[in-house]
Amino acid sequence: MTQKGGYQGPILKNSHLKRLKSSGGRGVWRILTCLIMLCLIAGTGQAYSSDNATGTASQRVQIRTELYLYPEAGNSVSQGDSGGGGGLSAVLLWTHTFPDAVTAISMPTDGSAVAVGTAGGEIALLNSSGSVLWTCQSGAPITGLGITTGGSAIAAGTGNRIMMLDAGGQVLWTMDTGSRVLGAGISPEGKYCAAGTAAGDILLTNSRGGLLWKTQPGSAVTAVAVGPDGAFVAAGTEDGSIYLLNSRGDVLWTHDAGSAVQSVSIAAGGSAVAAGTAGSTVLLLDNEGRGGTVWRGDDPINAVHLDPRGSRVGAGTDRGYAHLLNGAGVRLWEFGKVWSPEGENSAVTAVTFSSPADYLAIGSDNHNVYYFTFASRTPPTVILEQGTVTPEATSSATLLGDMQAAPEMDSTHGEGGDPAPQEAPGYSLAVALGAVAIIAVFRRTGR
Repeated sequence: MTQKGGYQGPILKNSHLKRLKSSGGRGVWRILTCLIMLCLIAGTGQAYSSDNATGTASQRVQIRTELYLYPEAGNSVSQGDSGGGGGLSAVLLWTHTFPDAVTAISMPTDGSAVAVGTAGGEIALLNSSGSVLWTCQSGAPITGLGITTGGSAIAAGTGNRIMMLDAGGQVLWTMDTGSRVLGAGISPEGKYCAAGTAAGDILLTNSRGGLLWKTQPGSAVTAVAVGPDGAFVAAGTEDGSIYLLNSRGDVLWTHDAGSAVQSVSIAAGGSAVAAGTAGSTVLLLDNEGRGGTVWRGDDPINAVHLDPRGSRVGAGTDRGYAHLLNGAGVRLWEFGKVWSPEGENSAVTAVTFSSPADYLAIGSDNHNVYYFTFASRTPPTVILEQGTVTPEATSSATLLGDMQAAPEMDSTHGEGGDPAPQEAPGYSLAVALGAVAIIAVFRRTGR
């Protein structure tokens, strides 16, 4: 038998395997090369982006609303109705103590923040978790204060001035009223500010601090409130008169309260006006001045707050009680007494609540602010966060917020306030893969 190419089978098989190994090696090398190039491109792009950001970014304070949960709320103090009405129950979420007596307080309609004024001249913004976002020192006791429905601006009366601040605590403008300011307020949308003075003036300004009108209806004006778009202004005087004025400063009606008016509040559209008096009465009047006393207490009413629909009235008294009433004057809820650290009687000097009345805050001359919830859900809150803006837009107010409330904030800075440079992660991966490729080449060469 003649055999041809008896050894061709094994030789061909070996050659075929070599070609397969060689082809496989070249495929792996191509894949590895592509991966390295992609990582280098990604790393370069990220490095450019990082360098560009660190070269232009600067920090400022922005306010945004988030839901804040209170795991400790179940252990908080609750005080229900103590005298008729629907038996509402509230949970005391927190208290915050200031260096001086709290003289004024206001909150946006959603209850996400609390603006506070003190006898020491401090204006502060707290979020609904009780953290101080910022403070601003005015130089004189705060005698009146209001915040817009969305929390974008705050108006305050201090000394002989009224002033407006933005949401970050920066003073936008001040205006000299010529006499000591006894009351101040801001319209819900922030377009108008009002003030009442010891000289008996009622003033209305625009959102830039320009005087629109001034009138002097009677004695010292102790309290003012402004309705939406400045269409109506309510005022109370030391001689016991309540006034409702229109957007031109014309007096629409007047009502004799019987004693010095210490606080006024106005519903949306001027549909109702509430007033608290030194004679221990809470009055509720309609848009034509009709009505009268709906509730009488045992001590002077220092503060009232009326919801936009005129269906709820909050009241704070000189003997340390806070009340929530319905439109008929039926007491729905009571809290008190509040005491000083020395155990002495303290007054509730200010009261405010959200709309609807799910969240309520009071201020006292015992230096404390108290924040309550009537709802099963927790309130939204505002936090500090970082923005990219020009340096001129940064706030000059003192920032005292809890920076941990905003985990997305980057508080790492180099010297001079510039952000610290960051390593582009693409380069690290590219270097690692490059090292693997070099080792693979040397090993292959060694074979």
